[in-house]
Amino acid sequence: MKKFEIFRPGRHTAASGATIEFTAADMRAASAAYDPAAHEAPIVVGHPKDNGPAYGWVGGLSFGESGALEADPVQVDAEFAEMVSSGRFKKRSASWYTPGSANHPLAGTDRHGTYYLRHVGFLGAQPPAVKGLKEIAFVEAEDGVVEFDESSSWAWSAVASLARGIREWIIGEKGAEAADKIVPNYVIEDIARKASGSATQDIAGSMPAYNEDDAMSTELHERVAALTAENEALKANQRPVNFAETEAALSAREAALAARETTIARAAVESRLTACVTAGRLVPAALKQSVSFSMGLSDADASVEFGEGATVRHVTQREAYLLQIEAAPKVVDYQERAGDTGAGAGGSVDPAQLAARARGIQSRRAADGLAAVSYTEAVALAVVDISNGVA
Repeated sequence: MKKFEIFRPGRHTAASGATIEFTAADMRAASAAYDPAAHEAPIVVGHPKDNGPAYGWVGGLSFGESGALEADPVQVDAEFAEMVSSGRFKKRSASWYTPGSANHPLAGTDRHGTYYLRHVGFLGAQPPAVKGLKEIAFVEAEDGVVEFDESSSWAWSAVASLARGIREWIIGEKGAEAADKIVPNYVIEDIARKASGSATQDIAGSMPAYNEDDAMSTELHERVAALTAENEALKANQRPVNFAETEAALSAREAALAARETTIARAAVESRLTACVTAGRLVPAALKQSVSFSMGLSDADASVEFGEGATVRHVTQREAYLLQIEAAPKVVDYQERAGDTGAGAGGSVDPAQLAARARGIQSRRAADGLAAVSYTEAVALAVVDISNGVA
């Protein structure tokens, strides 16, 4: 975490009701007096009496041109930092040892007369007393310590906020069912009711003072500790996701599916072209070449117009090629015919004329962009043409 603002000069009211004026000189003195070796202020949630658990520490303080006292955090818990970044704890509150107090960390030194940072509490729904701090405030009634907040129900609110954060994290990782087992919603609601009840007592002026020996405070600490332990156990037993392994498995599955689809498509194309051979619209020798050529054409986009006028259809390149062959005139006649002694009989055809016709067939197919045929196939086609009386 980067440096963040924790306090500003001005007139602020502490939880005890006392109003204190903080000057820029007070802030500079507090910044200069801060010594982690004497007391390293912890970063906590809310304002716990025992300042624990710590989610980080304040390594130093600075007061400069921004007009606010800034804390330099060190050893910040990674999960806590992530919760702050995600907006779970947007506000901060500072707790101070007052000048000259008996428990002041610098008692007996020339810096005993300064304010000294006790801890920095991160708040959830609880509003801070010191307004205007940049995103990322101030309460206590201990002798020699002042904290500034807007309600002394902060303890219950902080615990409820922490419990909600843990529950939301478990829901994101394990689902609502697991969250109900570990941090039931009714427990959070009960804590929230306690916070509301504490606020009511504050208004009536009868807020009880809880300390670490108080039975209810001990119960809450034990509950939070148990929730934290269960949360850690869940994270420890969670199997990490191997994204590389998952991606490889998906790629292999997609490749197998694509190969299967290609095999099915090739079988369909070969079936249609075989039917064309049987119908005499495609010579047998051109079947294999036509199948390979058809599979090389795109079958993804309907971008080719096939037909004329009102019968025009938008089909893929492969489909257009197959439809063209299926609609082509016969090039081979497999019907049995009686012998002929006339000029149409193959036996009476002049060899030179037959050769010329065969070369003409090859030339015409090349000019029309049709598949090339061998000379032998061209001669066979020429014989069929002559037999059918084609000029």
